[in-house]
Amino acid sequence: MTRAAPAAVDLPSLLPRLRALLAARLGLHFDERQDDRLTAALTRVAGPVSPERFLDQMELAPTRARLDALAAELTVGETFFFRHAEQFDALRVDLLPLMTRAAPGSPATGPGGTRRRLRALSAGCASGEEAYTLAITLHRAGLLAQGVDWDVLAVDLNPAALARATAARYGEWSLRATTQEQRSLWFHRVDPGQWTPLPTIRERVRFAQRNLGQPDALFWAPGSFDIIFCRNVLIYFEASALRQAIRNLIGALAPGGVLFLGHAETLRGKEAADQEGLVLRQAHGCFFYRRETPASTRSWPLEWPATATPGPAAAPLAGLPAAMTAAEPVSDATRPDADAAADKGGDDQALLDEALHLIEAGQVEDGLRACARLISPGTPATLQAEGLFLHGLAMEERGQLPAAEWHHQRAAAKDASFALPHLRLGLLARRRGEVIAAHRELRRALELLEHESGDRLRRFGGGFDREDLRRLCRDEMQEIRA
Repeated sequence: MTRAAPAAVDLPSLLPRLRALLAARLGLHFDERQDDRLTAALTRVAGPVSPERFLDQMELAPTRARLDALAAELTVGETFFFRHAEQFDALRVDLLPLMTRAAPGSPATGPGGTRRRLRALSAGCASGEEAYTLAITLHRAGLLAQGVDWDVLAVDLNPAALARATAARYGEWSLRATTQEQRSLWFHRVDPGQWTPLPTIRERVRFAQRNLGQPDALFWAPGSFDIIFCRNVLIYFEASALRQAIRNLIGALAPGGVLFLGHAETLRGKEAADQEGLVLRQAHGCFFYRRETPASTRSWPLEWPATATPGPAAAPLAGLPAAMTAAEPVSDATRPDADAAADKGGDDQALLDEALHLIEAGQVEDGLRACARLISPGTPATLQAEGLFLHGLAMEERGQLPAAEWHHQRAAAKDASFALPHLRLGLLARRRGEVIAAHRELRRALELLEHESGDRLRRFGGGFDREDLRRLCRDEMQEIRA
């Protein structure tokens, strides 16, 4: 007598249970657009146990090892050294001189002759490239010579990523935005195609496993960190864990401290009592948040200079004018009927939102495939421009700046009223030192932002409103002239 084959498991029917488990135990959120990723992760982590049995066991008695395995499968982010270099430039050139300059008459050392200490946090550090870049930036600033000691603490939920960060061996892909000069100054070749940061950099960085979305009053004590980098991490959290993560980060920020988020992330619209005193600032083409307090209550970091005048972030946009661009004309002979055209437009908008979500979540290849489907003759010119712009942003995320510039140029050509490609082109030109091109593109962006579509600003503005972006253009142009 033969034994009957086991019934096939209906994996899609298990995904709601997996999502609930991830939200409850890890604070992570994954929607239906990530079903394939969830299915693959569940199958791999379950191993010889059936996925259904695995979920039964996890719901009854979850183990740390299995939760870590799920975290390792689902929180692998794409990162590299000197990613969004403008943020590190803003820290080194504009912020650290203010943060380390002693108040008049104050000593270079603290009580008992100890050095003042600057504390930096890389939150959601993945495989360590951001943390080591932060350490290189602080080392370059010459803090020790100014009587300021410093260290970097790097935390992540993913134990496998932390193991790679501690090992600190990186290939060409991780160093793709690193110049030859930077490699020779800050890295040592350990094997063919393998590099590691110098010991003077590695010894300043500590790694620890931690979930940003869980409370921990001791770790997140008020004033714990002067500098926090938390880029492209908050997008992973479900609502309650997101609120807790924001409370943790903002509450731990010291007076005068700065918080850098990912370019597509913002605190606008988030509820957090500790946001009082937190002000949106900009420098070197990027936004960041700074905890402002009366200068009389502290001796360092010093207050923001009087020449920097940006105020607090404005309220969320409402009732902005509709897009001023139109789709490419279609002849009567080839015009589809109105219902079909409306359905097509809705599908294209959904595809654009899906591509944006995937790229923000670090699934760049999947996002680029969605972008490619938008850039076709049958798609309205406005949507093609948005797809090209999004492709350019993805190339920036990957450190492929010439490709990013090419896509932004195509987006601007496809829709002459689209302001944001000109803004990105201006910032990229400034990074290359091309002052005339940077000024031209930023001036054009400033003009077009006056009438930019509210939908486009909400989708691509990184959570910053029209006036925030116009202020960024004006300040960058002013710095170029200076």
